[in-house]
Amino acid sequence: MISVIALLAFVPVALARNVCDEHLAQIKMIPFEGNAGVDLHYDALKSGGAEAVACLIANVTNTLREPNPRPVPSLGDTRIGDVAVYLLSDITGVDTVKFLPRKYQDLNAEMGALVVDKYLHDRFSNRRFLQRKLGQWYRTTYLPSVRKSTS
Repeated sequence: MISVIALLAFVPVALARNVCDEHLAQIKMIPFEGNAGVDLHYDALKSGGAEAVACLIANVTNTLREPNPRPVPSLGDTRIGDVAVYLLSDITGVDTVKFLPRKYQDLNAEMGALVVDKYLHDRFSNRRFLQRKLGQWYRTTYLPSVRKSTS
């Protein structure tokens, strides 16, 4: 009985991870307004919603190169981790700039969305720092709000 319960608890996480892992590196275009039908891989991840968020956070440190899927230029080679951060913001509505150190938050007024790119590309350790901050936000803010909305 315990193994069945453990299996049932693991299945949603495993399915979300598969959806994220299968589609994240395949995204070719993130629609400017989040419109469906532009990129099937984007649509699949966005429809994964809350279940895909943990996997996106896990991929923030993924530095494999990928063509830039956004309609705006980036500040360097785009990485899968960059795309994960863009999607986290898109899917959850979280302002990732608020997780950056004050130095980068202050640059937001002049750089806009590119400030996140600058932060991610300045040092690899910045990716780990942002990943930890997002993980904390996920556990303390995001998951409780999702649980509350489903009950």
